[in-house]
Amino acid sequence: MGIRSGTWATYGTLIEQGARLAAEEINAAGGILGAKIELSIRDEAADAVKQARELVEQERVDFIVGIDSSGNAMRVGPIMPELNRILILTHAATHRATEELVYKQGIKHIFRVSVPVYQDGILAAWIAKDLPVKKWAGINPDYEYGRVSWEFFKTTLKKLRPDVEFVSEQWNPSPGTTDFSKWISAVMATDAEGLFTTNWAVEAVTFHKQATELGLYKRLKAVFNPMGYSVDVAYGLGRAYPQLPNGTWVSGRYVWFYPPTDINKRFVDTFVKRWGTLPAYSSETTYTAIYLIKAAIEKTGTLDLDTLIKAMEGMVIVSPAGVRWIRPQDHQAVYEVPYGRISGEVINVGGEMPLLTDIRAVPAFLYYRSPPDYKIPLIE
Repeated sequence: MGIRSGTWATYGTLIEQGARLAAEEINAAGGILGAKIELSIRDEAADAVKQARELVEQERVDFIVGIDSSGNAMRVGPIMPELNRILILTHAATHRATEELVYKQGIKHIFRVSVPVYQDGILAAWIAKDLPVKKWAGINPDYEYGRVSWEFFKTTLKKLRPDVEFVSEQWNPSPGTTDFSKWISAVMATDAEGLFTTNWAVEAVTFHKQATELGLYKRLKAVFNPMGYSVDVAYGLGRAYPQLPNGTWVSGRYVWFYPPTDINKRFVDTFVKRWGTLPAYSSETTYTAIYLIKAAIEKTGTLDLDTLIKAMEGMVIVSPAGVRWIRPQDHQAVYEVPYGRISGEVINVGGEMPLLTDIRAVPAFLYYRSPPDYKIPLIE
């Protein structure tokens, strides 16, 4: 289940591509304990709770996988005990899904294999602390993802670099913003040296183009866009992706070249052959979710919900993105995804995409909040 209509419709397709590739591979190898995987695809934009209920009550699915929107994750998650099914999140980034729903409320039916907002806000600050940038501004989407990421970035960076200042924070409506000039102009009226933006998908492409055209990037030293290396953004900007003196820093919940392992190389090659483009992060996370289900069923030999949940808690799975550990307390997958700087080089695989340089990977314990207190590591 992903967003398949509206501004973010591409992301539902990216989720489906990962799911289909995994299902095709597994089915070709004999399925899961001899049973073939069947997929049912739904648009979460058309009332996610209704879609989840119909998937279980009408189509009798055994697992629900995906969900792009943090808001939808927080709406669908609480009904999983009623539906008596496991939900595996592969994109929605709100920390509350695992910190609140799983750990604090005890809804054990929810797992997440993708990185939450720790990657977007906290890890970005660990990179930003080493840059010669003192004054920062933010232009972020005005909903939970944008606000929480910006708050994590500010809190972490201020602790790591007490000399920094935050001179402007702007909030654009999302989804649907096509003209960012109002918020870009507001930042240009300040003496900001660095910018943090969590706009993503087509809005990130539009934002970067307009920021370049209006001259914002001529005034800044660095910019962070945590989801800026999702393939739709990287393909959308291509050679036009702006390069700032101290870096245009981007990441994702997986980046196609990292880690440089055999399993990741095979995944990328297979994905390119099947779909004609490099894999997006939500394709990899959904692909991994299907293999997590396979591992849990083969380990237990059953579809019994309680047995599967216990088996998945603490499970370690080797995936294209690296080794993932499913933290037993809150069902959050722990793994590392790097940031990198947009370079002047491009790769052409299904279209032009800029390559990254100055790759920075940070140990997960430095930026993953953990139970029971969920403080930002080392600084709170």
